Amino acid sequence: MRAAPILVALLIVGLAAGSPPAHALFGDDEARRAIIELRARIELQSRETTARLTEFGARIDALAQRIERFEQSSRGQLELNNQIELLRQEIARLRGQLEVKTNELAGELAQTQVRQKNQFGELDARVRTFEPVSVSFEGRNVNVDPEEKRLYEGSLAALRDGEFATAAGGFASLRQRWPASPYAPLALYWSGSAQFALKDFRAALASYQRFVTRHPEHPRVPDALLAQGLCELELGDKRNARRILELLLEKHPNSPAAGQARERLPALR
Repeated sequence: MRAAPILVALLIVGLAAGSPPAHALFGDDEARRAIIELRARIELQSRETTARLTEFGARIDALAQRIERFEQSSRGQLELNNQIELLRQEIARLRGQLEVKTNELAGELAQTQVRQKNQFGELDARVRTFEPVSVSFEGRNVNVDPEEKRLYEGSLAALRDGEFATAAGGFASLRQRWPASPYAPLALYWSGSAQFALKDFRAALASYQRFVTRHPEHPRVPDALLAQGLCELELGDKRNARRILELLLEKHPNSPAAGQARERLPALR
């Protein structure tokens, strides 16, 4: 901003040193006018130079401000870019964790589904063990407890295999646990057969008598009457044996058991 006055001074000095004395060329008035005009031009040039320098200074200041704003904006943009990059890195990290957790949860879910399937299977199997099952028994379809069915069939198999004590105990347990079971009549009849095989004739006689009394219409009543007569014979009571066999012939004359009774009666007269 001080360049203009310095230039003016230099110009004045230069003019004073390089020019011949004013009175050598002009008169005093003319010299004074020339000096005044020269000073006016110098002052005008000085003002113009000062104005230009001021304008240049203003432009420089404005440019400096623009540069500063740009630098600030650049720093802000850089910080924003850094923050964006950090956010991207955080998102990538979270996505990685999410993928890991998703895989872990998928594995746990698969294991849980397998466990639930196994548990449901076990539960279903347990429920099925208690659900009634339909069986065809003595010409009709009946619903029985699975355990009831297993106990009857197991006891009957034991009787066929000669395991008479096991059979007798199984039939007795069945009648105790399921007194209204469709198997109950035959369980009582086969109990008498197992007891007879064990030579427990009194117990066998009692079983056969209860069978005939409770189930008089059962197809095996003729066989039970025949077995009663045989129990009486084993116990030494021929009179009761003859009475029972005669009753068998009277009630069921056409049964296979009646044929055996006819064969035995002559020996009891």
